[in-house]
Amino acid sequence: MTDNATEWIATRAYALWELAGRPFGADEMHWQQAVLERRLLEETKASTDGQEVIERTRADPLGAQSSSNILVVEDEPILRYDTVDFLERAGHRVLEAANADEAMVFLRRNDIDTLFTDIDMPGSMDGLGLVKRVRADWPSTKVIVTSGLIALSHDDLETGVSFISKPASRLELLKLIA
Repeated sequence: MTDNATEWIATRAYALWELAGRPFGADEMHWQQAVLERRLLEETKASTDGQEVIERTRADPLGAQSSSNILVVEDEPILRYDTVDFLERAGHRVLEAANADEAMVFLRRNDIDTLFTDIDMPGSMDGLGLVKRVRADWPSTKVIVTSGLIALSHDDLETGVSFISKPASRLELLKLIA
């Protein structure tokens, strides 16, 4: 790894740690997230903000029309609005819900290709309860779970479900949706 890449990873890991509220003992998790982001940047030759994906989608309206329907379920309004805005600019049709109860209404009335849900939410069920319902009732729906409090490995989740830590990397999210 070049010195420039190591410096980029260290800077990004520190930024992730600060965004997470500077939790004690979480530096390894943030370092791994930064390494993953750097690897994705190098493999895709992508910018740090995903702008080229948005521009490519705008330049190819047929590709944008064939994009997926995504349901974002997040109880924190600013995170939800930011994620919805980013995914819409990337050419996806995006619906949003503040909790699992609202999400169930959208799931019953729309064809959802991808569910992106937080774990810790108020309401009659949390994000993992929502995942269980979606896997049972809509098994073809791709599911991406996120949390800033809980870290899951691929072994913790059923087949067809991915996990991404908060704050979610936009590039990693786009890769999981694709």
